[in-house]
Amino acid sequence: MPLLQTKADASAWGYGFLGATASIGNFYQISQLSPSAVSTVTFSSIPSTYKSLQVRFNLVTTSATFGELQFNSDTSTFDYAMHYLSGSGSATSTNGTAGGTNGYIKLFNGNTSVTTYPSVGIIDIIDYANASKNKTVKTLVGANNNTSTGSIEIDSGVWLSTSAITSLTFLVGAGTYTGTITLYGVS
Repeated sequence: MPLLQTKADASAWGYGFLGATASIGNFYQISQLSPSAVSTVTFSSIPSTYKSLQVRFNLVTTSATFGELQFNSDTSTFDYAMHYLSGSGSATSTNGTAGGTNGYIKLFNGNTSVTTYPSVGIIDIIDYANASKNKTVKTLVGANNNTSTGSIEIDSGVWLSTSAITSLTFLVGAGTYTGTITLYGVS
């Protein structure tokens, strides 16, 4: 990431994924959830006092499935779009969608059962409180089954709404998940 400027507090600014600019400086934990054998969890009443949000997760699922991200309980079919690039020890895949039932950001690999080893990832939500633009999301997810079927995935998506994000809901495609999901505000 090229350095564009520094600030007095020593944080740095640079070009981020998808051309969005994000701070790599100050992170503040807003909330941490520790779901156990659930299919959905929600962060609600998210304050609008930060520039961006970051979610970090460490999850184990009961089946080979995927995760979805939904904003403000919006289930409108064409309010979300996404694309991804994934790779494993022997294959790569890409895909995208212009519309779906939920915000479709993968939390764990849908092709590999990760019932023993966790999937870990970071989700960045840029300008989540800005009421004049759609919301951009980028995700980096990795899974390791301690075999050759581990994977890594890069996702990006957009919520086609100018509403400020006040809640995030994580859903699982099938089965349940257990682990830790932490929400941070980025100044």
